[in-house]
Amino acid sequence: MPDEVSRPDLAVALDAIYGYATDPENWEEMNSLLDEIAAAGADIAPLADGMRAHLSRAKDLARRLHDAQPEQNAGPSYCHMVVGRDFRILEISDAAAVMLSPFCKPLQSGGLLSFTDPENAARFRALASAAGQGADGPVLLRLVLDSGDEAVFGYLVPEASLPDPFRRRLGLPSPARAGAIAFVAPDREAASDASRMYRDTFGLTPAEARLAAALKDGLALKEAAAHLNISVNTARNQIKSVFEKLGVNRQGDLIRHLTELTQLAASIGNAEDDAAKPAAPVPVSGDMPCSFTMLPDGRRLAWRDYGVSHGVPVVLLPSSVSSSWIWEQEAEAAARMGLRYIVVERPGTGASTPDPDLTFESFARDLEHFADALGIGRFRLMARSSASPFALAAAAHLGPRVELLMLTSTRLGIPEDVPGRENRRAQKPKGMLASFFNNLKRYPWLLDSTLFILRAKMSRNFIRPLVHKFFEPSPADVALIKATPSLEAAMIRSTMEAVAHSYAGLLRESQLYLDGLTLDLSGLTAPVLVWHGEADGIVPLDELKRRLAELGIEPSEMRIFPGDGHCFLNRHYEAAFARLLAG
Repeated sequence: MPDEVSRPDLAVALDAIYGYATDPENWEEMNSLLDEIAAAGADIAPLADGMRAHLSRAKDLARRLHDAQPEQNAGPSYCHMVVGRDFRILEISDAAAVMLSPFCKPLQSGGLLSFTDPENAARFRALASAAGQGADGPVLLRLVLDSGDEAVFGYLVPEASLPDPFRRRLGLPSPARAGAIAFVAPDREAASDASRMYRDTFGLTPAEARLAAALKDGLALKEAAAHLNISVNTARNQIKSVFEKLGVNRQGDLIRHLTELTQLAASIGNAEDDAAKPAAPVPVSGDMPCSFTMLPDGRRLAWRDYGVSHGVPVVLLPSSVSSSWIWEQEAEAAARMGLRYIVVERPGTGASTPDPDLTFESFARDLEHFADALGIGRFRLMARSSASPFALAAAAHLGPRVELLMLTSTRLGIPEDVPGRENRRAQKPKGMLASFFNNLKRYPWLLDSTLFILRAKMSRNFIRPLVHKFFEPSPADVALIKATPSLEAAMIRSTMEAVAHSYAGLLRESQLYLDGLTLDLSGLTAPVLVWHGEADGIVPLDELKRRLAELGIEPSEMRIFPGDGHCFLNRHYEAAFARLLAG
């Protein structure tokens, strides 16, 4: 009986997880569904085990796609067709022509794509339009068969979003590529590819994988048995085993999950080229490469040196989801005003080596070694948002070497008033940050896997809505970001770089917050300046004041910026630099 109860819960949870992994907009929906399962009193043990198994397979799939070499992706196991804005065929493989020929008039390069069934023509045009207008991930192409049923054929995706090795292989001229849409599908002559993926990803036997692939391609169980030359009874036994391994109990659920998971695979593969090199984007004017400092234990800290080399040294610690890349206007102001602006990436963030034993105090020691290596005796220290406790610990450890400590948009704990199960329906969480900590507390293994998948899907188009979603509780910030494209671009790049090599730093720092802040500030001698936006929706002003009081911090200066949000510094960086210079 407990197993029967857990299966529907597992199906709901899997829907939520895969929906989240393919689209960050589904984050809150995943939270709600998981909360409802827990509130219903379901046995969490079998549910968690089932979720872990699926996440392990999805994570392994993401790893292989993320780590694959370009030569592996350029193989012949996929067929393709590329059409221009006028639906003229720019490129078509022989396998794609064979696959689509029952549904189309003669297909050849240079000719118009024309379907024999008006419904299929309308579907293709509508889906191509959706793909061209920035649908998140590839669009699944379903065509109507002569029987009136539907079958999944492949994916539609903008040609510009294809991995570069694939685009180079196509060799289309630049003018023709503008606005082009690609159709990509598994080559039916290489049908073993699908069954191999099901074997490797879901742990199916070869026979089970062949049956699953046949069912996903639209065959009924009896048709699949005949196609595979096995008895219907054998097929039933195999499908029962597949149900158990994938945590479903109906053929419809099985096909839906296989479709979702292969779509996830295609989506991750489509973003692979962006994901593989997020730390080395296309150079822009004034691009600043990372430098590295070795620590005594062999780890390294990554950092960027902005401003002027002979200027007043200011060390900046960015937030947990930011690298050492900063907005160009901020960098220019630092140079103009005579600062040496050194931005340091903490362990496990950006290109800095992870430290599994990271604490606020251990980073203080790292920063001491860093300053020694650069030959910096005394300096001013600045922190943004979640870097604040690290800056406090470092200032206390370094004592007089830190001449001034400026905390901006200070975050000193997890979001307050995060709703529990009992009042989930009555009160919504305070945005993505609260959702993150909710799930980290209850499902740490869940976030590890989903963050891995998100990292493998990393691309600028993918991160853009995530940035806006994060600042949703702070309307002043959303307005600023929308009105300043160069700032938005800098935030996207910095976020991508932050998790380019690892998300270990993000998880470890978040766990430190969950454990609660216990800082020894007895060695703190520097004046503490706290600057904050009055309309900060990420860390409300009242919450900040309570946190400061709890830690016994009495700022030497507390400046509030009316009408500004969490990103107030992006409006007032010159004022901050002037204050740091004044000492």
